[in-house]
Amino acid sequence: MLLKVKYLNVKKYIKLHAGFTYLEFISEAKTKFGLPDAADLDIFDETDTAVEEDIFLELLEAQPDLCLTIREKISDEDFCPLAHSTPSSSDTLSSLTDTISLSSSDSDLREKGIPAGRSRSSKDSSAPNVSVSEAAKEMVKNALTRKPGGEEILEEYNAENSLSHRTRRQLVNILASDMTERHGRIPSRKQKEKYALGIITLFPSLKDPFSPNGYEHFYDGVKGTGYVAWRLKTMSRSTTKRPVKEVPVHQEQGPKRRRLATTLPQQLDGDACKEAISFLVHSPDEASVFQKMKMTFQHRQDLVHDPQRTADVFKTFPRFLDVKSLDIFNC
Repeated sequence: MLLKVKYLNVKKYIKLHAGFTYLEFISEAKTKFGLPDAADLDIFDETDTAVEEDIFLELLEAQPDLCLTIREKISDEDFCPLAHSTPSSSDTLSSLTDTISLSSSDSDLREKGIPAGRSRSSKDSSAPNVSVSEAAKEMVKNALTRKPGGEEILEEYNAENSLSHRTRRQLVNILASDMTERHGRIPSRKQKEKYALGIITLFPSLKDPFSPNGYEHFYDGVKGTGYVAWRLKTMSRSTTKRPVKEVPVHQEQGPKRRRLATTLPQQLDGDACKEAISFLVHSPDEASVFQKMKMTFQHRQDLVHDPQRTADVFKTFPRFLDVKSLDIFNC
């Protein structure tokens, strides 16, 4: 048989064999929540009504889906300061009122996961920690309010007092994105710990009762692990720009390769080019022919690579046929 049991803010299922007893349930609950064997527990139903041993099994038979709450029992001495002294009636009333008030405060602290019995100086010393937790809580809450999907996470927790695996992943993704926007691609350890603290403060049921701070499964600063750390590493890998491979440009060889006039004199175009071509046809001076051929090199390249005018190269530059050594300009 499976029973749903709550201790502090943590809910767990306890598995018991058929025909179990009240004492067996108490023993299994201590083992499940890591409580000492000497702990004295009280059991309450969902209406906060005490469940005693004589009606325990009958109640479970009537309500098998009931969620039971266990709390450490408060001794009668906490409520009976008159057992060891006999002060006046006014002093008795005042002392009894203070004791009940203190006991109620201790009970409230247990519900919030804070051990009871601390002195006032201890409470005062923990005040800065409370302020840090509240600041972290507000930071996480504001991030969820601003980001798309954050309101759905808050609504699911308010309705279920828990988050599904899918919603928990969405929570971590949103907060990791907010963290990188505010603190850069590599946030510091302190910043990551603050977000983790804010998560368990805003969502107490996500706290791990068996870890030192309760948020190590979201971020463990010592080991550098946790849901938040892993998400940040994934984001860092996906955003790192890899060098783009340059695809080598295939250059055609032979007659189709276009040559550049980088080492030749300034190239002629327009009317100046036509005038140089006309000069080449009639000039007897080979030195002048060589110079004009260099200055019209780019024009010949355009003719060679134009399929419709390739055959006109020798008509336009007939000196290729009668001047030796001009073949260096033919392509």
